[in-house]
Parts: sequence; C-alpha cells; structure tokens
Amino acid sequence: MSAKAHSIVLLCGVLAAASFLFCSENQGPAKPAASATAKAGALPSVWKSASTGREYRVKVEGDRFTAEWSNTPPQAAKQGAYIRSDCRRTGSRWIGTSRILLGCALPDGKTKMCPMLLRFEVDFISPDRITGGGEILREFDCGTCQVRKTGWGPFTWTPKNSDE
Repeated sequence: MSAKAHSIVLLCGVLAAASFLFCSENQGPAKPAASATAKAGALPSVWKSASTGREYRVKVEGDRFTAEWSNTPPQAAKQGAYIRSDCRRTGSRWIGTSRILLGCALPDGKTKMCPMLLRFEVDFISPDRITGGGEILREFDCGTCQVRKTGWGPFTWTPKNSDE
C-alpha cells in the first residue's frame, strides 16, 4: 500500500472513530426549552451516551453545566485521554466547548495524543434525558493533530442505570 493510500485509510479510521464522539441517531425536533430548567439536585450524576456508550459525570450548578468522560478505557487513561465539556447557560440552552485529548494511530504503529477544542451545546435536561449537539470531525490530520473540517451531530444521554 502506498504512503498516500495508507494516510487516507488512517484518516478514515480517525474520522470514523471521532465522528461518534458526539453523534447519535437523529432525535427529531428539539424538546421544549422549559424542560432545560431541571433542578441540579434531581439529576443523576453519571450519564451514558446512546450512540458511543461513553459515560459522563455531569454537574449542573447555577448557570454552569459540566461533563467529564468517566469510563475512559485503561490504555487511553494511561495516555492521559479525556473529554471535558464546560457550558454556560444562554437563554434556555447551555453553550460551550469540549476540551478533548484522544489518541490517534500513526502509520508507524505509534499513538499520538491529539488535543482538540470543539463546540458543545445542551438543549434539554430532565432527570431521564440530556440532549444537545456537538461538533464532529469530518477531516482530521493525525500527524499534525489539526482539525480541518467539522460537522454537527446530535446526542442523547440517559442515566447510566436506566438501561442496565
């Protein structure tokens, strides 16, 4: 396989993995904004993504929403991988960013840890569901860790124990 073809295959693998970062099935129209006022004390602390299986420790304190990836695989954790989202309330939604550090497989078999900063929004919070959207990678250069093109993908999280 030529170096160019190997790079294309590698890029496709990274894009496929990263595209699932915030993606889930189409959720249809946004739910009423009034439900975005769920009381922080009434919310479970750990939530699971319907599309990726990732679990997030969520906190809502005043006008701030935070989420941190809590079931990081051991090998990724050893390399320092993380996903941390921080949003401020703006009207009926929480708008902010996700700071991300994920491994990217290089052609020589090594893994390069790539930092990213992507937009992240929450539009609905209730005790049984959190929905919103986030930037997803469409084009990414593993060698330079450069995000070249993004899209937008909806997500749905449910309390960790609701499906077990």
